[in-house]
Amino acid sequence: MNDLELLKSLIHEGMLHHATYRNHGTLWEGLHFYAVAPDGFRGYSHAGSIHKDDPDLPAAEQLCAGITPISVGAYGRG
Repeated sequence: MNDLELLKSLIHEGMLHHATYRNHGTLWEGLHFYAVAPDGFRGYSHAGSIHKDDPDLPAAEQLCAGITPISVGAYGRG
C-alpha cells in the first residue's frame, strides 16, 4: 500500500488525526499525516508522508481538504 492509499484508508476509517506540511528546508519536505494513536505522543503517531515532488501530492491535499486543516509543521515552523 502506498502512502496515498494509506491516507485514504485512514480517512475512510476515521483514524486521520491531522496533516502537516513541512517546507522548511529539510529532506522531508511534503505532506505528513498522522493517525489517531491513544498511546502515541499527544494522541497521534506519524503514519506516512508524500514528498513535495510526488505526483500524488495534489490528490493527498484534496483528500485532507475539509477533513483536517493542514498546518505548517513543527509547531508552525515548517
